[in-house]
Amino acid sequence: FHLYDQCREFLLQVQNLARERGHKCPTKVTNQVF
Repeated sequence: FHLYDQCREFLLQVQNLARERGHKCPTKVTNQVF
């Protein structure tokens, strides 16, 4: 599903930003998305 792929790519970008900032992956946000 194309929209799911875009959402997954967005989550990967968010995780990368969180890693750069030294924070853990926001599990609450990912749970809300899925």
